[in-house]
Amino acid sequence: GGGGGDRRSDMRLDIPRVIAGEDTRTTLMVRHIPNKYTQRMLLSVIEQNHSGQFDLLYLPIDFKNRCNVGYAFVNMISFHHVPAFYREFHRRKWERFNSDKVCEINYGRIQGKRALIAHFSNSSLANEDESMQPVVFASDGSGTRERWHSPGGGRRGF
Repeated sequence: GGGGGDRRSDMRLDIPRVIAGEDTRTTLMVRHIPNKYTQRMLLSVIEQNHSGQFDLLYLPIDFKNRCNVGYAFVNMISFHHVPAFYREFHRRKWERFNSDKVCEINYGRIQGKRALIAHFSNSSLANEDESMQPVVFASDGSGTRERWHSPGGGRRGF
């Protein structure tokens, strides 16, 4: 109980605790992304060094102006992959669009591939074109793409 302390500090990564296996969260929020980045661009940046280490990437898009909203979610297959990802991206400047934005990595509020899929499938994403839907991979590290589908979202239409 109690006031729960500072919520934001709960979302900060403490890498020694991750390495020690004391914090096993896997879903990261990538913040301060330049608005012109597309999900495909972000995917290629992450895959350079982390291919097969994550099973979901989602860069939400503002449907009105077709730009991203400035943050993305990445779910690592294991917490063991979190420190390297953090070291590469936290406080890193973005290379494209000569942006002054500096990337920041926090934990996501929703944790885990299944929870993320369940959460996002409650939104209107199921009807959007593929470039606006989360990119989902097999969780075995093979890098095999999986279809984004809304579980139980009865729209198995033709």
